[in-house]
Amino acid sequence: MPAKSLEIEPADLWRILKASGIKYVKFIIVDINGAPRSEIVPIDMAKDLFIDGMPFDASSIPSYSTVNKSDFVAYVDPRAVYIEYWQDGKVADVFTMVSDIADKPSPLDPRRVLDDTLEWAKSKGYEFLMGVEVEFFVVKEDGGKPVFADPGVYFDGWNVTVQSQFMKELITAIAEAGINYTKIHHEVAPSQYEINIGAVDPLRLADQIIYFKIMAKDIAPKYGLKATFMPKPFWGVNGSGAHTHISVWKDGKNLFLSNTGKITEECGYAISSILDNARALSALVAPLVNSYKRLVPHYEAPTRIVWGYANRSAMVRVPQYKMRINRIEFRLPDPSMNPYLAFAGIVRTMVKGLDEKKEPPEPTEEIAYELANARETPATIEQALKELSKSFLVTELPSELIDAYVKVKQTEWEDYLTKVGPWEKTWSIITDWEYNKYLTTA
Repeated sequence: MPAKSLEIEPADLWRILKASGIKYVKFIIVDINGAPRSEIVPIDMAKDLFIDGMPFDASSIPSYSTVNKSDFVAYVDPRAVYIEYWQDGKVADVFTMVSDIADKPSPLDPRRVLDDTLEWAKSKGYEFLMGVEVEFFVVKEDGGKPVFADPGVYFDGWNVTVQSQFMKELITAIAEAGINYTKIHHEVAPSQYEINIGAVDPLRLADQIIYFKIMAKDIAPKYGLKATFMPKPFWGVNGSGAHTHISVWKDGKNLFLSNTGKITEECGYAISSILDNARALSALVAPLVNSYKRLVPHYEAPTRIVWGYANRSAMVRVPQYKMRINRIEFRLPDPSMNPYLAFAGIVRTMVKGLDEKKEPPEPTEEIAYELANARETPATIEQALKELSKSFLVTELPSELIDAYVKVKQTEWEDYLTKVGPWEKTWSIITDWEYNKYLTTA
C-alpha cells in the first residue's frame, strides 16, 4: 500500500532518477532501533520495485515479523529521496513505508507510525515543525576503542585536521543533499561536533537525521576517522545530545510565538505535558544502556525534570533571544534515538497537553543539577521502560510496537547486566560491551 499524499507517482520518480544519471537505488527500511536496512538495486532493475514495492524477509529485521509470516513489502515514499553526491551522485537513497504479509500497513514500521501520528495531529488542527542539534564524535579507533582525534573545544577556531578535511567534505555533501542545515561547529568535548538541522516537518527531519548519520559514517573512514553517535563514548567529558526544537502551528499561526519574553498559554500546556511524561518519553528519546551514562550532572545533559528560560541545565529550555520566543528546546533526546518513534512520542505528548490545558510549574532560574527536590530522569533504561509501559503512550501508539520495543530494549539491558555486571558498579565506566554494541551502530 503506497504512502499517503504522494506528490509524484513512483513510476515517474523512477524515470526522473534514471534520466538524472542515477545508476543504483538503495531502498531503505528503518528498523525498531532506528537503524537503516537497505537493498541496492541497479536502476534498470529497480523500475518494478518502484511500482509494485520491494519484497523482503521481515523476520530478519528485528521485531517486524516471525519466520512463518515474513513476506513483507516496502513501498517507495517519493517524499523521501536523497542522492549520495559523495558517491559521485550515482546512488539514490529512497526511504520506504512497510506493509505486512496481507499488504496492510505495518504498525511496526517506525516511519509509518510517525506519519500516522502527524496525520492524527493534523486532524486535530495541529502541525509541528522540528529542528535538531545533532551532536556526535569524530574519533580514531585503537583496538576497538575510540580515542580523541583532536583536542578541540567549543567553537574551536583552529583548523585542526578533522575540521579542515573531513568537515569540509561533510558540509559539501550535506548541502548537495538538500538537508536544511544551518551550521556545524566544534562542541565542548575534544573530537565532538554538532550539526544544526533547521525546522522542517518531523517526518522529513527524521529522514534527514538518518541520512546524515549514513553520510557521516560513510565519509569519515576516508580520513582514517570514525563518526559515532554513541551518547557517551568517553567518561569525564560531555556526552552527545540531540536537542530537539519544537513549535506547534494552528491555522497558519505559531502557537508558541511571543514577543513579551514570556511563554504563551499553549506553550505552557505543551511544556507541562512533556514534564509530566518525561520519564516515559525517556525510553524513546534516550534508548540505549549507554544513554544513561550521559544523563549525569554537570555535563549539560538534563537530570532534573524542570523547565526554564534560557536555562541549558533544564530539561526543557525556552530560547529567549531579545525577549522573543517561538519554540521550545527539549534537551533529553540523544542521537542514538529512533527519531521516528521519538518524534511520534513527543507529538502525542504535546497534543495531550494542548488538549488538557494543564498549567506548567514555575520555571527554574537555578542550575538544575543542584536542585534537591526536583523529579529526576530515570537512572537506567530499565527504569525508563517501566515508565513507558505504564504511560498513556501504550494506548496512543500501536500496542504491538510498544511491546516489541520494550522487549528489544529489556533484552539489551539484561545482556549488559549479564556480561558487564551491576549498574551500581559500572555506571561511571564506559565498558567494552558498550563499545562493541554501540560505537559503530549507534
